[in-house]
Amino acid sequence: MDDELIDAYLQRIGAKRPERLDAAALRHLHERHVLSVPFENLFFLLGEPIPYSLDAVRKIVHERRGGGCFELNSAFAMLLEALGFHVTLLAGYIYRGEVLDSPVGHLALRVETDEPDGHSWLVDVGQGNHSRWPMRLDLRTPQNDPHGAYLVTETPEGDIDVFRDGSPLYRMEMRPRKIEFGLPSMWWYQTAPQSPFRNRLMCVQPREDGRVTLANRVLIVEQGGERTRERIVTDEGLRQALGTWFGIHLDEAPKIPDRTAVSAAAGEGRP
Repeated sequence: MDDELIDAYLQRIGAKRPERLDAAALRHLHERHVLSVPFENLFFLLGEPIPYSLDAVRKIVHERRGGGCFELNSAFAMLLEALGFHVTLLAGYIYRGEVLDSPVGHLALRVETDEPDGHSWLVDVGQGNHSRWPMRLDLRTPQNDPHGAYLVTETPEGDIDVFRDGSPLYRMEMRPRKIEFGLPSMWWYQTAPQSPFRNRLMCVQPREDGRVTLANRVLIVEQGGERTRERIVTDEGLRQALGTWFGIHLDEAPKIPDRTAVSAAAGEGRP
């Protein structure tokens, strides 16, 4: 990434270029990314290829789109590395309720800050239920966040499980991965009949005082302690909702099953 693309990325998320590579700077960048770039899986329904790494950066910056965990976290990793942070890619497995998925289904980051007494941080801007701020990887007590109380626990194999408000989100391996490891998982999610994203639309955008979720044709707005739910009937209404609430402007509405999302409408935002 050159300076022009770095500056454009920072402008896209409303972040300042850090003066120091410390925990405060990482927290600022993480928070701005989470609040600016939605989790969305529109590429499945639009027949688009899934961008990764630098292509994902261009999609986020130039097309002002969001993406899934492999897109968003690979792009954010490039930004952090370009700014000077030390970044390691981590592979993970998603919990569906209490059951751990078998295919590798998540990408997150381990980031070290440039401080003598710095910590390793779990960074994740590509999961709709993740924290607004980075989480310390060495803490085994709850870490409070605007999005909930998060807990990192260690498994007998040396991996970590991440919980939000007592419910498991995912398990992450701690060994470093190369950027290419995500390609088979992205292919599986795009082609497998049991993929959770092939036949439904999901957009999640956390906000300063709540969050907005679009699950198929159900729009849920949580703001200031209030919650509204709207069924979007027309394709034009769907297209307008994507533009108004997520900043995603499409020429045509995505083709999705004509059914009301029930459990998905809770805004589970899984990668």
